Amino acid sequence: MKEEEKGSLLFPPWKLMGRFLLVIMLLMMGSGLSVTVMLLEYFDSSPEWLVGITFSISIIFCLVNFRVTQGSFLCAKILKYYSLCLTILCVPLLFIIEGEVYYILLSLSLFALISSFYLISGETYQKLVQYQHDFFEDIKEAREIVEKEMERAHKNKRRR
Repeated sequence: MKEEEKGSLLFPPWKLMGRFLLVIMLLMMGSGLSVTVMLLEYFDSSPEWLVGITFSISIIFCLVNFRVTQGSFLCAKILKYYSLCLTILCVPLLFIIEGEVYYILLSLSLFALISSFYLISGETYQKLVQYQHDFFEDIKEAREIVEKEMERAHKNKRRR
């Protein structure tokens, strides 16, 4: 492995971490803009509902994203298809909405969502999830070894 591809003890390699952070930023921007425009155009939501739904989606996004940092391939797929679903739901809005501001916001949102889908599907993001998965598996193995040693030491101490 090249020097720049090596991670430290606690953090993955910078290239993988950068890709992960880029995906987070794109998904947050795409989600916020697309959900706002969808709720305003499809449902004519009040500001209270708009804030509540956006907050709920943000919490769920954070939980799923946290599981990705733990090496969950399932959660990475959930994020991938989440961005695809939002993209599919927003495309008809390009033909429905009136006003340049909404059109620009929706175009930015679609760009962010399509980019995040592409990045999540890419090899670099999958390497990050694999790296995190392996990292936490190693921690579990080390924890089991330490527990066995502690148990053995405790038994030896009792015998004396």
